[in-house]
Amino acid sequence: MSTDTPGEPLGDLAVRELIELHDFFIRWLRAKDEALDIARLARVLDPRFRLITPDGGVLERQTVIDWIAGSRGARGTGFRIEVSDFAAIWQSPEAVLLEYVETQYSDGKTTKRLSTALFCREPKAPCGLVWRHLQETWLQPAE
Repeated sequence: MSTDTPGEPLGDLAVRELIELHDFFIRWLRAKDEALDIARLARVLDPRFRLITPDGGVLERQTVIDWIAGSRGARGTGFRIEVSDFAAIWQSPEAVLLEYVETQYSDGKTTKRLSTALFCREPKAPCGLVWRHLQETWLQPAE
C-alpha cells in the first residue's frame, strides 16, 4: 500500500493512484487472483463518486463497485490496459483534475478513451486521495 509523501505534489499522487488502480483492474479482470480484494476499490471511491461512461451513462459509486466485483476474471489473460498522456488541468491544495488517455486491449480489439478524473485529498486512502468524479469519452480506436 502506498502512502502520501509529505510535500509530494497532488498531481503526482493522482498519477500514482491512477496507475495503481488500473493495475488492480488488470489483475482483477484477467483472472481470479485470490490475493486481490475489492476493498481497494471501495477505499478510493469517494462516497459521492460518479462515473460518466463513454456512452453518456451515469453510474453512482456502489453501482461501479458492484459491477467491478461481479466482473472478476471476466476478461482473460490477454486483457491489458495502458494509461498515458497525463495532464493536470486544474489544481487546488485539496484537489486535482487530471486528464489521461486509457487504451484497452481485449479479444483482438483496441479501444481508447479520453478521461478526466477529479481527485480529492484523503490521507487514509492508499495514495492519499480519492476519486470524486470520472468522465470518459470515446476516441477513435488505436491502430
